[in-house]
Amino acid sequence: MEEYYRYFLAVHIVFVISWMAGLFYILSLFIYHTEAQNKPELEKSILTAQFVKMEATLWKIIATPAMIISVFAGVTMLYLNPGLLQADWMHVKLAFVVALLIYHFICQNIVNQLKHGIFKMTSFKLRLWRELATVFMIA
Repeated sequence: MEEYYRYFLAVHIVFVISWMAGLFYILSLFIYHTEAQNKPELEKSILTAQFVKMEATLWKIIATPAMIISVFAGVTMLYLNPGLLQADWMHVKLAFVVALLIYHFICQNIVNQLKHGIFKMTSFKLRLWRELATVFMIA
């Protein structure tokens, strides 16, 4: 079983990078989508339709699948090497993973809100929210 650990580690690294890239980009799209609401009506309607499409595509094809594969590979690595659970740093890492999953699903909620024309956060608040992803990436 030990020989498979490195394969799952490689998959885990690739898909965590993809997941984080998806989270960074989706927040940028949220910001642009929100700022498009201040444009003239014709421009606003064209941009809004395009942002809804881009957000849905990014979320369904990149961010969520990358999250699922990252979690699967991580859990598999813990199964293959359960001794990792004895390390204090792993407990901290798993706490950050749970927080990142919560962050992911909050972003999912924002995707759904924007799709329905509900803008609860200003572009400034979204910029701050995007910086939180940096904290997760460092952790």
